[in-house]
Amino acid sequence: MAIALALLSSLLISFTTILMKKGIARTNPTSAMLVVTAVGSLIFVAISLPVAKFDYLKSTAFLLFILAGIFSPALVRWLYFISLDRIGPSVSSSILSTGPAFTAVIAAIFLKEKLTVSVSLGIGLIIIGIIIQERSINAVENFKARRKKDLIFPLLSAIFLGLAIVFRKMGLNALDEPLFGVTVGFLTSLVFYSMLCLMFKSMRNSISLNRNDFVFLCAAGACLTAGWLTMFYALSYGKAIIVAPLSSLHPVFILAWSCLFFKGMEKITLKTVSGICLVLVGVLLIALG
Repeated sequence: MAIALALLSSLLISFTTILMKKGIARTNPTSAMLVVTAVGSLIFVAISLPVAKFDYLKSTAFLLFILAGIFSPALVRWLYFISLDRIGPSVSSSILSTGPAFTAVIAAIFLKEKLTVSVSLGIGLIIIGIIIQERSINAVENFKARRKKDLIFPLLSAIFLGLAIVFRKMGLNALDEPLFGVTVGFLTSLVFYSMLCLMFKSMRNSISLNRNDFVFLCAAGACLTAGWLTMFYALSYGKAIIVAPLSSLHPVFILAWSCLFFKGMEKITLKTVSGICLVLVGVLLIALG
C-alpha cells in the first residue's frame, strides 16, 4: 500500500508541475504560491473538520506537523516556484528529487532507519547527476551564466524536503492521522506566505493574476492536494526512507511532459537526460535499499 500510494503521489505531482508552469508563464512565483496553497488549504479544511478532534492540538505531533509545514510546503514550494520560473521544470524537478538522499541520512539519524550500501550508492549517483545537470545548464545557449547560481533554489528545496519528510514521519509515529497532518502543513504554509507578503512590500506589489492563470493555478492546487494526501498516507503505511524516493519519481513523467508541452520553452539536452537518469537510478537504489 505504501509503495502504491507513493507512486500515485509522484504521478499527481508531475501533473501539478506542468499546471504550475502553465500558470506562472504570465504571472510570478508569489501569485502562484499563494493561489496553490490557498486552494489546498481550503480543500483540506473542508474535508478534515468533520473528522478532526480537539485533542489532536494537544499532541506532540501537532508541533511536528507545524515544523514540517514550515519546511515543506512553505519554504520548499516558494524556492521551487522560483526555480521553475528560472531554470524550467525538468532540471528543477530532477534536483528536487534528490530530497530522498537527504531524507535517507536524516532518517537514519533521527528515526533509526537503516542506511544500507544500496542507499549510499544511490546518494552518490544523485550527486553525480546534479553535477552533470549543472554542466548541461552552462552548455545551453539560452541560459545565461547567472542561471548556474539559480540551482541553489531547487537544491535548498531538496534539503528542506528531506527534513520535512522526517518530521512528518515523526509526527505520524506520535499521532497516526495523515489527514490532520497534511491539513496542518498546508495551513502553516498559508500563514507563512501571508506573513511574507505583509512583511515585504515587493512581494505584495508583485501579486498579479489573470483569469486563465488563475484557472491553471487552481487546478494545480487541487492536483497537489491529492498528491500530498496520498503521500501522507504512504508515510503512514511505510518507512520514510522508502516512501521518499518513490514519491520523487516525477522527473520521469516531467521529462515526457516537457517534450510535449514545453518544446519552445525548454531545451532538453543529452546531458540533461543523462543527469536525470542518474538521479532516478539513485532514487531507485535508495528505494531498493
